[in-house]
Amino acid sequence: MAISIPDASGVLVRPPQARGKRGESRAEIRPKPQRGRKLARFVIGTAVVVGIAGGVGAFLSSRGGDPSPRPAAAGLTNDGERTRLERELVEARDALAVEKQAADELRAGQAVIATKAAEATRVQEKLAAVVSGQGQVTQDGDQITLELVDKVLFQIGEAELTERGKAVLARVGAALNDVPDKQIWVQGHTDDSPIRPAKGVTPRFPSNWELSSARALTVVHYLQTEAKVDPRRLAAVAFGEHRPASRVKAKNRRIEIVLYPKHQLAK
Repeated sequence: MAISIPDASGVLVRPPQARGKRGESRAEIRPKPQRGRKLARFVIGTAVVVGIAGGVGAFLSSRGGDPSPRPAAAGLTNDGERTRLERELVEARDALAVEKQAADELRAGQAVIATKAAEATRVQEKLAAVVSGQGQVTQDGDQITLELVDKVLFQIGEAELTERGKAVLARVGAALNDVPDKQIWVQGHTDDSPIRPAKGVTPRFPSNWELSSARALTVVHYLQTEAKVDPRRLAAVAFGEHRPASRVKAKNRRIEIVLYPKHQLAK
């Protein structure tokens, strides 16, 4: 017997007859109308649900939305971003403060250097005016050197000041008292000619060491006792013949009065 089955529209269709193994016809089986209607409703309902879900997904996708909003996660992200920005702001302020302090220190240092340079120039010009034509003054940073050749102060081979030498040192001492923030080193130099006393006479100065030392001490004593320069600022140094300034021997026989920045004086 032929079996009728519903097609897609629910209408029963009778297929061609099929034969059994022995050629007999199979009994026709007709499903109950109620069962067919339930199956159709299930299929249609499933299709509707799938269609609605697809439409909602497409709508959310077109708006770039997330079907499950997460306000708490967004809040955490904003808090983290705010904390990072605040930290970077603090770091930028700290760096700016450091740069400002460095700039202030640089300006202060430049002002000090400019002041010292102006002061050194003033002292150099003052000393140069005092020894005009009788010596020379040079400057190297904070160091100022007044150079007097020996014939301005001494007789050849002697360590006593001439009258001319005393007059020059009196003016130099007055100028030195106007710059109390300087140490004063009096340095004695000679040429490399050995001391040759007369035959049978004991030399007063066995070598150029003693001669350069005696001359430096003579100048120091005069500046202290006659020019009233503070002795704590004074020092006598002897170099003998070992620091020549020129190949010309006469220029090597000299007294150098060197001014350095003064250290704290003992009280």
